[in-house]
Amino acid sequence: MVRVVVDSTADIPPALRAELGIEVVPLTVQFGDESLRDGVDISADQFYRRLTSDSRHPTTSQPSPGAFLDLYKRLAADGHTIVSIHISRKLSGTIQSAEQAMAQLNGAPLAVVDTASTALAQGFVAVAAAEAARDGKSHAEVVELARALSRRGFLYAGLDTLKYLERGGRIGKMRAFLGTLLSVKPILEVRDGEVQPVEQVRTSKRLPQRLMELASRHQPVERLAVLYTDSAAPAEQLARLCAEAGLLPADKIIRAQMGPVIGTHVGPGAIGIAGISAQR
Repeated sequence: MVRVVVDSTADIPPALRAELGIEVVPLTVQFGDESLRDGVDISADQFYRRLTSDSRHPTTSQPSPGAFLDLYKRLAADGHTIVSIHISRKLSGTIQSAEQAMAQLNGAPLAVVDTASTALAQGFVAVAAAEAARDGKSHAEVVELARALSRRGFLYAGLDTLKYLERGGRIGKMRAFLGTLLSVKPILEVRDGEVQPVEQVRTSKRLPQRLMELASRHQPVERLAVLYTDSAAPAEQLARLCAEAGLLPADKIIRAQMGPVIGTHVGPGAIGIAGISAQR
């Protein structure tokens, strides 16, 4: 059988991940000298509480090739073939670690797929691949599907503050200062594998409406998720707006919390929307 592997930035809800047998290799969040595996040693809720109380800004690091190789060997020993689906190589060295592990694995067919995205834009590719594997699709068919869906994914995030991007060195200090002074709420997207600015809105209350409008550009959609960090309420509002706009019925829209790695950069109060456009 084909087994699907992801890294922890996919942020697939645990129940769905368990249902489909998707394996996860965690990235690491570091507070000073303390290293914590994303979703293993620290939960998302624990992370956001610590993010706002700890004077040290966390950093993140990719899994080692050995972490991937250990998992690949275990799956191969059980007779499985593997499709390993990951965060954009332009955003993280995670996929390079997976490829280094692949080069050391002899035997079972293994493909590493760069989704050119992250969060549930990446996660939805893995979910669809795991569903296809469950339905008896071949390794080649699952790989082809994963690559096709990666080209149809989209991801937008609205940030409550620029402070965490600035702390992580993602933008200049003056830009962060001006954003805070003006109460600007930036909207970012992952496009062509990179985080790129879209626009700015003046208040957090404007974010759900604008994110829905941006996602509407990708209609029709076949998968959709609203994303949140420390508070689910704005994401629920976003889900309601998406359902009212006819993107997908409310019960088909997944609610998912952004984990510690993504949270390190977007900070508390951020919300997002991720999906897969239907093939036209």
